Amino acid sequence: MARKNPYRGVLKPLEVGRGSPEVSLILIYDIEDDRLRTRASEICLDYGLERIQFSAFFGKLNRNRRQELALRLQREIGGGSARVRMVPVCEDDLRDMWVLEQYRVDADELKAAAEGGRPALRILKGDG
Repeated sequence: MARKNPYRGVLKPLEVGRGSPEVSLILIYDIEDDRLRTRASEICLDYGLERIQFSAFFGKLNRNRRQELALRLQREIGGGSARVRMVPVCEDDLRDMWVLEQYRVDADELKAAAEGGRPALRILKGDG
C-alpha cells in the first residue's frame, strides 16, 4: 500500500538557498481594454517588476513566481482580448544589453502627463 503524502496540496518549505533560482525576464502585453490593461500593470508591479515601457516590465522571479504571475494575469484577463509574453533573459544577454534612456521621467510619469495634457519630455544633455 502506498504511503499518503502529508504535504499533498500544501507547499513544503524548502531550506534557505534550495529553491529555484530567480531568472531575469521581460514581460510585455497588448491588451485592448483599458481596465484590464491597468489591472495587468498593477499585477506586474505587485510582483516587483519594474516598468520599462508603457506595456513592458522587467524583473527577476523564480519559476514558481513566474507561473503564479502567468496564472494571475490569465485569470484577470479572462475572456478579454490580450497578448502577453513573458521572456526569460539570461545573464550573458543582460551583460550585452544596450540601453538608451534620454528621458528623466519614467513611463508612469509620462503616462500621467499625457493624460493631464501637459508636456513631460525632458531630454538629458550630453557631455559633449
